[in-house]
Amino acid sequence: QEDLDAFTQRVREWRDQALVSFRNRADEFTAKSKVTFSQLGSELNRVTGYEVIDALKREVVEQEARIHTTRQAARQAKQAYDEAVAQRSNSQREVNDLLQRKSLWTDTDVGRFTTLVRQDHLYEQEETRTKAAVHEMENAVEREFSELMRTILARYHEEQVWSDKIRSASTYGQLAALGLNMFVFVMAIIIVEPWKRRRLAQTFEKKVEQLSQENEARVEASMAEIGAHLADQERLILHLRDVTHGLLTPPSVETPPPAEEFQVKQDVVVPNNDRVEEVHSGQVVTTIQLTRGILELAAVATGAFVFGVASSLLFSR
Repeated sequence: QEDLDAFTQRVREWRDQALVSFRNRADEFTAKSKVTFSQLGSELNRVTGYEVIDALKREVVEQEARIHTTRQAARQAKQAYDEAVAQRSNSQREVNDLLQRKSLWTDTDVGRFTTLVRQDHLYEQEETRTKAAVHEMENAVEREFSELMRTILARYHEEQVWSDKIRSASTYGQLAALGLNMFVFVMAIIIVEPWKRRRLAQTFEKKVEQLSQENEARVEASMAEIGAHLADQERLILHLRDVTHGLLTPPSVETPPPAEEFQVKQDVVVPNNDRVEEVHSGQVVTTIQLTRGILELAAVATGAFVFGVASSLLFSR
């Protein structure tokens, strides 16, 4: 039992190691396949000129990121400008309030007015700076947008050029394939078709010879069978002729013994003429009946012979 458990544990370890090894090999093969297909795709793009379009695609993506950043900066500049305008407006409003009650100023109001005038000057500078920043960022957004449109148009143009190139290559490839098909068709008509016809004719001739030999063998077998039937019929007819000849031959009439014998032998009965005539007429009737039976048997044998000949001919066909 311990040996069996150890063997089972060892088999499981071997199985786990095999699975791990197979999984690692599959991963390596997948990674190599990805790298190979990627290199193949890059090489194909380089050959067909699609790498320029890929570069333009990357430029479009980068330009979109730049214009997004520029727009965010423009929004921040606009927000800073709005804040500067709001601060200056508040400052000017407070200054106007102080000017309206100028006759009632106190020392605090005079200090506040001086501070507000100084802040208003700073707010004005800040408003001017933020306004310039907003104008600059708007121009930057326009420039980035124009660059994006130029990159998109360049990409569209290159894609059109590449599409036309591929379409031209496809057209030439189709023409080449058509020419190759025409060449194969002509070669098939010139070379392959005569060879096929000769091969078909040879096969047909072999088949005809084989069928002819088979028919000859069948005819010979049928003729041999017919000959055997004819020999049997001939022997049967000869036998019937002998039997008929033996039946039709009249029996020899014995000569009456001399008178001395009749006198010596008192037990012998003198033949009666009426009895002889009756026996002779009975033999004639029996002979006629036998002759009729022989004719019927001959008719049946002839019909069987004809049927055998007809069936042999049909089977030979």
